[in-house]
Order: sequence, then C-alpha cells, then structure tokens
Amino acid sequence: MAMLAGSAVMQLTVIWGSCVFFGNYDISDSSTSSALENNKKPFSLTGYGVRTDDATSYTARIMILSMIPFLILQLAKLINSSSGIRVVILISLLVTLVFLFLYCFYQVFQPWIQERRLAYVTRKFVKNNLVASLCTAAGEPDESRIREVFHEIDQNKDASISDSELRALLLGIKLEEAGLRNEDFVEKVMEDFDTSGNAQIDETEFHRGISKWLCEANHPDNNQYDERPKLFSRTAQSEEQQSLLAKKAKQQSQTAQNSWFNYFKAAFLLIIGTAVLALLAQPVIQTISEFSSAVNIPSFIISYVIIPVAMSYRETLGAIKSARLKTKQAISLTFSEIYNAVFMNNMMGLAMFLLLVYIRDLSWDVSAEVLVVLIICTLMGLLTSCSTKFPIWTAIIAYLMYPISLGLLYVLTEVLGWS
Repeated sequence: MAMLAGSAVMQLTVIWGSCVFFGNYDISDSSTSSALENNKKPFSLTGYGVRTDDATSYTARIMILSMIPFLILQLAKLINSSSGIRVVILISLLVTLVFLFLYCFYQVFQPWIQERRLAYVTRKFVKNNLVASLCTAAGEPDESRIREVFHEIDQNKDASISDSELRALLLGIKLEEAGLRNEDFVEKVMEDFDTSGNAQIDETEFHRGISKWLCEANHPDNNQYDERPKLFSRTAQSEEQQSLLAKKAKQQSQTAQNSWFNYFKAAFLLIIGTAVLALLAQPVIQTISEFSSAVNIPSFIISYVIIPVAMSYRETLGAIKSARLKTKQAISLTFSEIYNAVFMNNMMGLAMFLLLVYIRDLSWDVSAEVLVVLIICTLMGLLTSCSTKFPIWTAIIAYLMYPISLGLLYVLTEVLGWS
C-alpha cells in the first residue's frame, strides 16, 4: 500500500508538476503568437503555464471516481469491531472491482480513452523516429525518402502494404509501455492510411498518411482531440462522417472473429499477473524490511519514495520529453496518460491488497497510506478536472504537495501511531 500510495502521489505531484514546468509557454488570454514568439515575452508565474483540452478534464474526473473505495475505507478507522471492519473491506473491494470492470467495459463501446493513448504513442514515435529521417532540412516531408520506406515495407513487391507488412513499421514503438497491443496500432494506421477501404495501403495512401503524421508532428497546434467526450453520445453526422464510419466498421469486421479471443486473453493475463503479485507480495515486504534495517532508513521511506522513483523514472523522462513540445495537444495527451495510470494503479493495487486482506483475514493497518492517497488524489483531481489552464504556479504547488504528503504520512505513522 505504501508503494501504491507513493506511485500515485508521485505521478500527480512530481511528474505532473514537471510537465507544467518544462512544458510552459505563454498562456495569457491576449497571446496569439507561436511558441517561439512566446519565449520573447516576460516570464511570470501567472502568464506562463500550459493548457489542456476538455477531454483531459473529463479523464481527470474519471480518476476522481477511484477515490470512492478509499473514502469507504476511512470508515474502518471509526469501527472498533473486527467484523465491522471486514464488512467495510468487503464493500470497498466490491466497489473497486465494479469500477475496474466498468472502466474496461466502457472503453469497449466508447474507446476514446484508448484512441487518445494510441495518439500519445503515435505522436511520440513520429516525433522521435520519423521526423528526423523523413523530413527535409526545412521540415517538409521528404518524398523520395518516404517512397524508399514504402518499398522497404512492401516485402512482396505488389505495390501495396498489408497489415502483416505494416508490422515492420512498429519497430521502435513501445506499445506495451502504454498498455496497448501491436494489433491496436496496426488497426489505427490502417484506419488513417487506407482511404480506399480495401485493407491495403498503396504508395499514394502511404505518402499521404505519412505526410499527415509529419505535418501534425511539426505543427501540433492543430489538435483533433479538443472535443469533450460524452458518456454515451449520439450526435448528428454528415455524409462524410457516415462514410468514414462505414469504412471503419468494414475494417473492424475483418478482425471481429479475434475479439473474444483477445478479451479472454486479456482476462487470463490479469489473473496470471494477480497470482504473481500474490506470490511475490510477502517476499517483497520482507526484503524491504530487511533493507531498511540494514541502511537504517524507515521502511515507509523505502516503499513510498525510493521504489516509486526507481519504477517511474522512465515514465517521468518520457512525460517531460513530451511536455517539452510546448503544445496543447502534447500536454493534453501526456496528462491523460498520467490520469489513466493513476486510475489503474489505484484500482488494481487496491483490489489486489483488499482481496488478500479479506481472504486471509489479515489485520487492517494501512489507514495512513489510504488517507494520504485520498487527500492528494482528490485535491489534484479537483484542480485538474475543473480547469484547462494551469499557470506555472500550479507546478510549484504540485511539487510542494509531495514533501507535504511525505510529512503527513510520517506524522500519522510515527508520531500519532496510526497503524
């Protein structure tokens, strides 16, 4: 629970604040200039910062829902009977499992969260791997080089790229780090590139699609993810939109037979992962305790600070690198990744912990960690869900909340004796 708390708090304080700090640009209402021109204006704590789209705020509100089980667990501190505490733990466990199921179930029918994650991974890949090799010195698409890449991918030389050949383009994309499959990205590319709807990408379609990616990477202010998603929306659609949807449905029907297999595979991997965590939980706790005794450092510092830092340093560097693009789209997709990660971290970690506590009838002794997660995540969730404009002073507050949370946890456990 200390590792869960440390990971969630670090993402919403240190990593979130770093994105605002390194991604700041002029956000004053009178500003209409580009990012380069913004650097010429006088710096201020209120005039510089970042902006996000409405969908990012919606994602933050989903993250706040993960605090409901933590709030329910606070009742355990008010109940003296062991049977009453078990009832509270059971209720919180059931609520956590229901939220986790609804979150996954919702994305099956409203996959806008998955699409934003795909956009996040795609944008990072294009910026890091394609811009330098497929653009001219002036930043324009290099047509000759794009043709060469097309012929390299077209292994059977039939003047078109199939979905199997398209997988060659996945080299260098860390889809697994975003919780995505290679098939997800292949479908995304086919949807963007295959304008004819024949499940093949010819040279013209490939050139058009790559050029679009490169233009979006070099001019990312044209954000296509601004619209705030609705829970289950049905809006009027133009003929062009209906045609695109029909083409998408045709492409998706080709992989429909594998859908149920993918669902069962995902459920199986979740079960296996949970079993692995259950087997490793006690050895990890014992190792942390022995290590803290050997170096004379409180165990909660090891689990709350050192381990989360070691586990999230790559994510931190990636988020900062993305934020340094200093665009609304980059910040929006980066923040969405943080909020989604916090939600899944809270739900999966809490479900695993409560399941072990309830089945093995363990004593409840993590009230301090639960309270810290509840306070920090609720405060940051309210801040990020009610605004799309974050001046740089909000980064300072986010940074300060990390040592405050550490001090609060120390006071609760070491001074007040909370178990």
